[in-house]
Amino acid sequence: MSPIMLTAWAVAEIPGLQIEGYRDTSTADLDRVTCRTSEGAVVSITSPLNAETAQTQDREHRVGQFLSAGVRERLGFNVPHTLGAGVLNKRRIVVTEEAQGQPLSQLRDVRPLLPSLALALSSLHSLPTTIVKRDAVPTKTALDSVREAAGAIDRAHQTTQVPSGLLDRWDAAIEDKELWQFVPTITHGNLEFDSILTDGESVVSIINWADACVGDPAVDLSTVVGPLAPEVSAGFVADYIAHRSNNDGRVGQRARFLSELSIARWLVHCVDAGDEKAIADAVSMLNSLLVSVADNPTTSLGASKAKPVNLLVDVPAHSSASPADAFVDDAPTRVAPAHSFGERPSVDLEHSEVGVTVPHEVDSVIVDSTLVEAFFTDEAEAKSDNPDGSREDEIL
Repeated sequence: MSPIMLTAWAVAEIPGLQIEGYRDTSTADLDRVTCRTSEGAVVSITSPLNAETAQTQDREHRVGQFLSAGVRERLGFNVPHTLGAGVLNKRRIVVTEEAQGQPLSQLRDVRPLLPSLALALSSLHSLPTTIVKRDAVPTKTALDSVREAAGAIDRAHQTTQVPSGLLDRWDAAIEDKELWQFVPTITHGNLEFDSILTDGESVVSIINWADACVGDPAVDLSTVVGPLAPEVSAGFVADYIAHRSNNDGRVGQRARFLSELSIARWLVHCVDAGDEKAIADAVSMLNSLLVSVADNPTTSLGASKAKPVNLLVDVPAHSSASPADAFVDDAPTRVAPAHSFGERPSVDLEHSEVGVTVPHEVDSVIVDSTLVEAFFTDEAEAKSDNPDGSREDEIL
């Protein structure tokens, strides 16, 4: 669809919408025109060209539904939200008021913005999860989170490219039951610096909500903690915790763990793609990570170090036994079985002693219609008019 067709449709269908200027911003997956309204707002008018793009549009629309105008005032930052949608020539058209600002990724120094970002994320994670309607976004429990992390570690181990020191560090984090005791919150889910917009003084908008879910708030913090120096990220996490009235004191360590695991996931992706150069880069990143966290208290994940196995049998103080007698043939010494590198045992999450707090089911109500449902309500009539079951308004 041409920019003129999209703009004309939007002006005709959206009450009060007045366009003062526009430019074509189409991509390979999306016919799109970006417009400026008479009120100074930025509006995009889009028509997806494939099913995947349409599904992404649906997910972002669902988030926009529960992050309504009243909720956005409480958050203190803007998010994109749908103004309207419909069909023209069997093509879906969606009109969205976009959030404005400069991406954080374009700034040379993000440190002055970190206090504002900490406040923004604490506000998001403090929202009651009851505003999320049933099945609007995925819900992940603490147990789901630890299972995902354990699976990522095992998959990374199978590449045989991860330093054993990191594998031991990550296994200790998985087995640290206190690390995983948190209450799931509303999260962005993919908070790259490109998605955080600023006016130069504070965070004013967050965009790209297709991966939003109810889950571990440390996921959002991890993409901020990862690129920062440990002492800088520590201040950011401290500001975040100060703004939240909860007892998730390990959220910063969990965020660091997840940021480290993201490198392992990247390695797995490179191995699956067979990209040797990217594999070498990922391995180099993991080796550098191992050096940076070794004996560094600021990068600790908080897990206790494993106690060394003592092969000596303690001799009571009143015993007359000599030190040589301490080596007893039938001493109850447990020696771990040897494992080859490719046979490293995985963590049994079903029967292990990892303590994970699983919150009660979140109260919810019936989900509102998605874009697909809300703007194609004539499906029943279409089926009745077409004996073969085809739809006149079928979308991608």
